[in-house]
Amino acid sequence: MTAPTASARLEFEGIELAYDVAGDPDAAGLVVLLPGMGDLRSAYRHLTPLLVAQGLRVAALDLPGHGDSGVSPVPVSQTQIARSAAALVELLGGPTIVVGHSFTPDSALLASQLAPEQVVGAVAIGPWATTPRQAWPMRALSRLVASTPSLWSLFYRSLHKAPPADLAEHRRRIVASLRRPGGTEALVTMAAGTTKDAVGARASQLAPVAIVMGDADPDFRDPSAEAQTYADAVSGTAADVAVHMVAGAGHYPHGERPAETAEAVLALARRVGLALGAPRA
Repeated sequence: MTAPTASARLEFEGIELAYDVAGDPDAAGLVVLLPGMGDLRSAYRHLTPLLVAQGLRVAALDLPGHGDSGVSPVPVSQTQIARSAAALVELLGGPTIVVGHSFTPDSALLASQLAPEQVVGAVAIGPWATTPRQAWPMRALSRLVASTPSLWSLFYRSLHKAPPADLAEHRRRIVASLRRPGGTEALVTMAAGTTKDAVGARASQLAPVAIVMGDADPDFRDPSAEAQTYADAVSGTAADVAVHMVAGAGHYPHGERPAETAEAVLALARRVGLALGAPRA
């Protein structure tokens, strides 16, 4: 029988980070899930059981300043998130695939470089290959949205093309988290783009990478081209890169099309030799 999900806390650089772990503690493979900015570890609530059912152990982490994790004393950056993922892998044990979404795919890549013996692959969901230039009115609007929980919730909903039935409840949890004292600080910093400091990890990647992109992702003018640009940046290294376009999905394919997203993760698991068990109840 599959072990139930358990919640725990990771001591990391003076912060307590909350995470959930599910699956058999003796599983031969671990998947660490990093949400995107302004999101919670429960963003992976539909993906996790599909991976656990295939014999993997799965840990989903609340980013610093998000959800049940403590507030970071420094601006939340991609590099800091990568270090937190590596710390969780060290605690739980590899071999591991690290999954990042939107703001955190480069963190997933960097985690594989920080702990190459334990992190054997990375998944980039909805990655930004380019950084669009914003005029000051758009920058001001972005800051307003990031600093206003109700506006962020509406924006979050707009990025879904095939929303799961429980999206409204998930958005309520996000709003509650952002309304805590200091709850929007990390989101405002990340939305400004000034802490996207792991972009260079693409040029140094050695471990295999899977890119998962919704073909209707409204964050991008051409989602397929964005995914390919990201793939080209990574495949210029020694990394083996595969692109998976998810039909009908927006910016959150792990919530909108979890089965297709799980298959992309499992395909990478097979490529890197993670032992997959028989499907479990």
